[in-house]
Amino acid sequence: MVRVKLPPWSGRVVAAVAAVVVLVVFGASWIASNQIRNDLLVPRPHQDGYDLEVLDIAGGRIVLPRTETSAKDGLWGVESAEAYGQAGAIVRIGEDDVERTITTLEGELSPGDRVRLDVDAYPGDPKSAHGIGFEDVRVPGERGPQPAWLIEGRRTTWFVFAHGSGVDRRSEALRLIPTLVEQGFPVVVATYRNDVAAPTSTDGLRRWGLEEWRDLEAAMVTAERKGAEDFVIVGHGLGAEVVAMLLHESDFSGRVRGVVLDSPVLDFEELAGTTSSWPEPIGWLGRRLAAIRFGVEWSYLDQVARADEFDVPILILHGGDDLVAAYASSAAFAAALPGLVELVRVEQGGHTDLWNTDSPRYEDQVLESVARWVESE
Repeated sequence: MVRVKLPPWSGRVVAAVAAVVVLVVFGASWIASNQIRNDLLVPRPHQDGYDLEVLDIAGGRIVLPRTETSAKDGLWGVESAEAYGQAGAIVRIGEDDVERTITTLEGELSPGDRVRLDVDAYPGDPKSAHGIGFEDVRVPGERGPQPAWLIEGRRTTWFVFAHGSGVDRRSEALRLIPTLVEQGFPVVVATYRNDVAAPTSTDGLRRWGLEEWRDLEAAMVTAERKGAEDFVIVGHGLGAEVVAMLLHESDFSGRVRGVVLDSPVLDFEELAGTTSSWPEPIGWLGRRLAAIRFGVEWSYLDQVARADEFDVPILILHGGDDLVAAYASSAAFAAALPGLVELVRVEQGGHTDLWNTDSPRYEDQVLESVARWVESE
């Protein structure tokens, strides 16, 4: 056997190459953790900018460029910097444009205006959107006073809304509020630390339930002082993580009759992985660094793995076309809790637009579940 004698400096070269590889991998992972921070933890408005142009508007019709959303059946907000309308029934779909009915709610929309489609469908607050009286209260939260909408009703079971992404998302609840008020349910729409007009967290970052569950609890305490005896909680998108952490951590969990989760994120690490552009080994290490740098306890926010810790009835409404929250996670969660979790798949639904695409079915499903939860009231 011929032995190859390596030059004396080869060991130093190998060590140097290995050190460079380690530095490159660590550097890339550090950047990946920054991406998690910027994409998921930095509080920002739900939408930024206006990506569509009003091509024409007249006679109760509006013409918009054809996109996946503008060509989708249902009811959508059309928002400009100065006006707000609702795009309804589709009149015509062209190769490049879509004509729909339009109802103007605020201001005036004109040809050439830059607009965006808004899944919340209504602007303002319960009074301006629906003529429903409410209190704009300040909830005494852990970090300071937090704004909340409070609508009283004849029942002792209160609905509590936990919003999804965005610092300006109380409007997310405006779609379901009229139906609940008609049924006599009082409502409180909560905000979290770092929301508009709310106090900031220590480092200004979102924790998606690790801290925010206390803000949701504070809203429930305020409702209790107004006469609430028990609760139904509605969580949208990432708000599902806030609801889940409240059920794990709060003394109020025993007074929750049921939970409605709309397009829920049930595994925060899975979301971070799917939004990453890095190869999985780099992404995995980036998530570990994010846990160290930003205090993200991934295992606490994996509700699928924690399914056996839930003991309240849950209705999950999830779109078959949801590109943000994985439907598979909702399916796995429901499979782990047969008899406790009801999963409704909306085939044409995307992320948090299930009400928009079929509001009668959505509202009937919610009321049917709630009737079982509060039938003794």
